[in-house]
Amino acid sequence: MPETSRTRPRSADLARLARTYAGPLITAIVLLVFYAGDNPFWIYNLTLVATYAIVVVGLNVFVGYLGLVTFAQTAFMAIGGYSLAILTVRHGWNPWAALLAGLLLSVIAAAAVGVPLLRLRGHYLTMTTFALALGTFGYITGATSFTGGSVGISGVPPLAVGPFSLANPRDAYLGCWIVVAVVTWIGVRLRNSHVGRAWQTISSREEAGTSLGLRVQRFKVIGFVLAAVFAAVGGALYVSFTTYLSPDLYDSTIGVNLFVMLFLGGRGRTLAPIVGAAVLILVPQQFSALSDYQAILFDCVLLVIILLKPGGLLEPPQWLLRLGRRDRGTAPPVTTQAEPVRQDAPAIGADR
Repeated sequence: MPETSRTRPRSADLARLARTYAGPLITAIVLLVFYAGDNPFWIYNLTLVATYAIVVVGLNVFVGYLGLVTFAQTAFMAIGGYSLAILTVRHGWNPWAALLAGLLLSVIAAAAVGVPLLRLRGHYLTMTTFALALGTFGYITGATSFTGGSVGISGVPPLAVGPFSLANPRDAYLGCWIVVAVVTWIGVRLRNSHVGRAWQTISSREEAGTSLGLRVQRFKVIGFVLAAVFAAVGGALYVSFTTYLSPDLYDSTIGVNLFVMLFLGGRGRTLAPIVGAAVLILVPQQFSALSDYQAILFDCVLLVIILLKPGGLLEPPQWLLRLGRRDRGTAPPVTTQAEPVRQDAPAIGADR
């Protein structure tokens, strides 16, 4: 008697639910444990993880969903951070108004730069965004009268709502992780929307998307602007809870580290920004006692991770993938030499 949907084993559905909710649930439990412990070291460093995770969520939209490469995230982090600092410290703005102004400025800048820039492809796009990041760093370093130069700006008023203020480490910890949850949810919703499906089509075969009538340039600009907004939010939150900023926060090393965070977690995965930021920020703390060898030890750890888990730390193990195929009653296709293999074209817009 053929197996019906009512009698089919439910282990595949349980595995799917586990993959969907286990990661966020475990993350929430771990963060609550550290919050309850009230350890200043962990509170500060996990808040730092949250601010960078927000930036990497935006990078994941552009790199993970669209399949393009940008180093411009540090430029938009600088827009968010310096807008908050300059408008509040020098012009007496309310921090929330300064934050909104920074977000609006990042949208305008990303759209103005993205429209001509995203017509480039491949390494031309990569190098142009890298030049944009370097140019931004050079400007904020050299414009001493406007940005404070290498000295930076201190005494930035924190974002606050009543007694809740990012000047308080526990409030900053809680507030930043709430923002992480919100932007992660937005990223998931975008990935599952028609915009996300258009991004996946462009990522797999841009020419096919054009032939289907997709306005490829428009969808690229949308992804670039969203990535810029997330970067500006992360940059502003970092400045708000540290109450200080300097050009060192936006140099080329930070841009490279953002990419390392994304690929450590796994490009295109929901929790990749959180996992990657946590590894890159917290693991070096464990090598602090070996200051003379800290850099080389950490680089070796990263190399081992990349070699053993090229798909990122969140890549499911092979046994779990085989279990899912068996529960669905599917198996990898088997071919022989006597039977020619049909070369079908991949489905347009299919998940990679």
